[in-house]
Amino acid sequence: MKKIIPLFLLGALLLFSQCNKDDDPIKGPGIVAGLDCQANEQACEVSAANTEFGFNLFRELHEDAPDKNIFISPLSVATALSMTVNGAEGQTRADMMATLEQNGLNLDQVNEGFRQLLTLLPALDPEVQLLLANSIWYRQGFPAKENFLGTNRDYYDSEVAELNFADPQARVTINDWVNDNTNGLIESIVDGPIASNVVMYLINAVYFKGAWRYPFDPDLTYPAEFQLDNGTTTEVDMMNFGQDTLPYFENELFQAIDLAYADSAFTMSIFLPQPGHTVDEIISQLNNTNWEQWTQSFVNQELFFHLPRFKMKYEESLVKVLTDMGMGIAFAPGLADFTGIADASLNIDEVKHKAVIEVNEEGSEAAAVTSVVIVETSLPLIPVMYVNRPFVFAIRDAQANGILFIGKMMDPNEN
Repeated sequence: MKKIIPLFLLGALLLFSQCNKDDDPIKGPGIVAGLDCQANEQACEVSAANTEFGFNLFRELHEDAPDKNIFISPLSVATALSMTVNGAEGQTRADMMATLEQNGLNLDQVNEGFRQLLTLLPALDPEVQLLLANSIWYRQGFPAKENFLGTNRDYYDSEVAELNFADPQARVTINDWVNDNTNGLIESIVDGPIASNVVMYLINAVYFKGAWRYPFDPDLTYPAEFQLDNGTTTEVDMMNFGQDTLPYFENELFQAIDLAYADSAFTMSIFLPQPGHTVDEIISQLNNTNWEQWTQSFVNQELFFHLPRFKMKYEESLVKVLTDMGMGIAFAPGLADFTGIADASLNIDEVKHKAVIEVNEEGSEAAAVTSVVIVETSLPLIPVMYVNRPFVFAIRDAQANGILFIGKMMDPNEN
């Protein structure tokens, strides 16, 4: 099932939202409705866990590719994996929940937290368009447990469908769902024929579109040089906000600014390393404690502000990074325990993530899809030789391999 809701989209350092109110003299966030953490404790606990997991995931991906662009939706990854956790048992469940920073929570609390978030967050900013959708697709005839499917329907509003994976139309059906639920920004997640051992896809899709509360004037956009880490430069279209008052703060490590969307329930927070410092240093300090301190430090400040217009596409298999983060057992054939999904030997074969974003003078549009692929473990076949039909036999010399006797038995009772 799908919902258009404003939801905190953690894309590493990015937060999102929408619109335009030029009559306000100060371009800082307005007063917006908040989520009551006393009344909805699980929602806030799950949100904090998702944030910490997102920082860990982002840091691991950065370490593997320090010179490459990265854009992810930890919300999407955490949602898809939490759906999957409902089918995990024993050490597999414990390792997955630890990797997702869900320590101190039981699975009922995690599920309730996601349910609360899906229910409560639409009230934060009705101006923001955000589509959040979950689905489970399983192989026709596969004995998926109703308790697992029902939990995902009830708590994650998941669409559940049984498909004939041998039919090429199954891949088209899944990809059409992804295309529809990302407003066409991501066309597919199943990029080839479905392998014969695949029994299930668990998929989360996120689509976001928000206009700036105070848009940039496109007439002020100009060509400029953007300095790369290797010392060279590249030309960009630099948006110019001019001289104005915006939420801002700086420390020895970075300058930071907070750009509001719509009614200010969502913002984009941007962190620029100070001269002599690097993105590596900022990423190394990403954790819930610092994030809370940083995001509470913005104060309205008069300044000049320039930001490049940009687009980005990102695609990555998360198997290695999630293994490095501690949930390798979930990928291990014969060791993973997903008997909560079905009474079969199952493991996660792939966690694929795709994300796109465009930032321009009007606002931001972004989408992400995460697919968790469950396969049935191929166990070694033990041969069975049941001699219940005519056969040939020989007595041979094992040294020279000469045949001493040879015969065939057609009917053991003939003589």
